[in-house]
Amino acid sequence: MAVNRSNPPTTASESRGSFSGFESLLRLESAKAQGTQREPGTGEAVLYLRVSTQRQMRTAMDIDPDGNSIATQREATRKRAKRLKAPIAKEFVEPGHSAQSIAKRPVFRELLHYLEEHPEVGYVIIYMRSRVFRNQTDAAITKRILASMDVKLISAKEEFGEGYMADAMEAITDIVNEVQVRQSGEDISNKMLHKAKNGGTTGRAKLGYLNVRKDVEGHLVNGIAVDPKRAPLVTWAFEQYATGEYSLMRLQKELADQGFTPRRTAKWEEKAVSRSQIALILRDPYYLGMVTYKGEVYPGRHAALVTPEIFERVQHVLNVRVQRNQRDMIHNHFLRGMLRCARCHAAGRDHPLVYSRVKNSAGNAYEYFLCKGRQEGVCDLPHLPVDLVEEALAHEVQALQLAPDVVATMREQVMISLDRRLDSERESHARIKKELADLNLKEERLLDVAADGTMTSAKVRTRLSKIQVQRASLTRRLEEMDSYLRQETDTLLGYLDVLERPGSFYAAADDVVKRKLIAAYFSRIWLDDDGHRIMPNLEQQELVAELETSARKTTRRAKSTKRSLGASRDLGEVPDFLALCLNKTDLVHPTGLEPVASCSGGKRSIH
Repeated sequence: MAVNRSNPPTTASESRGSFSGFESLLRLESAKAQGTQREPGTGEAVLYLRVSTQRQMRTAMDIDPDGNSIATQREATRKRAKRLKAPIAKEFVEPGHSAQSIAKRPVFRELLHYLEEHPEVGYVIIYMRSRVFRNQTDAAITKRILASMDVKLISAKEEFGEGYMADAMEAITDIVNEVQVRQSGEDISNKMLHKAKNGGTTGRAKLGYLNVRKDVEGHLVNGIAVDPKRAPLVTWAFEQYATGEYSLMRLQKELADQGFTPRRTAKWEEKAVSRSQIALILRDPYYLGMVTYKGEVYPGRHAALVTPEIFERVQHVLNVRVQRNQRDMIHNHFLRGMLRCARCHAAGRDHPLVYSRVKNSAGNAYEYFLCKGRQEGVCDLPHLPVDLVEEALAHEVQALQLAPDVVATMREQVMISLDRRLDSERESHARIKKELADLNLKEERLLDVAADGTMTSAKVRTRLSKIQVQRASLTRRLEEMDSYLRQETDTLLGYLDVLERPGSFYAAADDVVKRKLIAAYFSRIWLDDDGHRIMPNLEQQELVAELETSARKTTRRAKSTKRSLGASRDLGEVPDFLALCLNKTDLVHPTGLEPVASCSGGKRSIH
């Protein structure tokens, strides 16, 4: 078979072990001879106590003589340390890690690091070898590592003696333990498979069900019952998602509002079910009355919470959204989340308009906005077709247009104002630059004093640090003066640009830009329907409202006085929209057409 030499087999090499990973074990030349033992009282001891589950952490010693509790293991290992005349230096407890390998037990690795740093420790005392090692390989590796540190592993409940026969007995014990572990695992796996084939649930009851004890012919047996609190919500979730009108995010929120939570346990608190958990529920055939074990599905004995038809529709919705890379989001619209219900607003409620897209039996799609209050039964606003909503808002955008001559006048006023304010800032610039020059001179003098040795170095450093802070502050003020004025001017000019021809700009924009334009023009949008047309009730962004007001005043002045732009310059008037934002420092640059919300002033609405 031909081998491609140009591409090294990295995958194969990464999947295999390497000799270098075990070389350190083979070269533990400092390992003590097998069978050696410290004299009693010549070394300290550490205890390693381990249980496989958290429940065993809370088991009392008096009801657990088999070593399945920490208390039982602690008593036995302490007695063994006393027999060895070894003071206990530290106790290591592995709390509920059921890992089959010692490499996956963090506390055991911590113990080995402790031994490296404490050569006075001569013993590691465990309860039984079966509590620590699940296979003979781990036991052999651990024994070699401990031997290299002159540390002996002692089992409190097992006496092996000394010499090569003791080593052989330890190895045989480890082999027998590994065989028992494997046999037990295989036996449990077979029992679980048999239970699944017979329709039994192979674990804790899933959300929507309860673990119960049932009386069958006089015997109490484990069974599964429907949870009367959560099962109806699981069914409701399947039914709503099957309509295609819900996203996982919306479904999770509404389920949380209805109190859909997992059962409280010692490990998990009772909190809202997450979106990822809901996704798993919607995919799980368990709610169809089936049991899954190792990839195979079997008919279950528990009651189904959903019908096959609903379950198949849910799977179809999930698959379609994955194929379209929608990440389970409902069909989007650029106005989604920006519209509110005018009728609810008038009644003192605040309800958003929800975007929906549905198909009829013929495959025709219909898009509309629906008041969330209507879904809750408190609002009678009808469905608002998306095309009529878009048309109404486009008309409102067009109504914002300012006359070209007014825009030209306002642009020139902006530039005149900028020039004047830059002139007024020149004095401040000069003052700051003089302060910077003074700081440079002070710094030079301090360096000369430090060189002469007439001042302690600590005082010199303190004063130099203070000068550096002052210099940084002045430099930042100098840079921010011009940038703030330019930013303010760019913001105003940007709005004038989009208000000169808002309708054509809006019509030619894609959905992303349209959404930004709407957000830049209006802070709130309420919609109503009088039976004939969509009626928007709009709250303009504050700066847009001020620009519109200033434009009207400019138009009235031009008609009444016929003054030229030059005469206006001579009078030194400051335009109203500039006065609005004077001395503000948090204007937003119009890049991306973000809404400006920094200017103060009364809010206006267009009816």
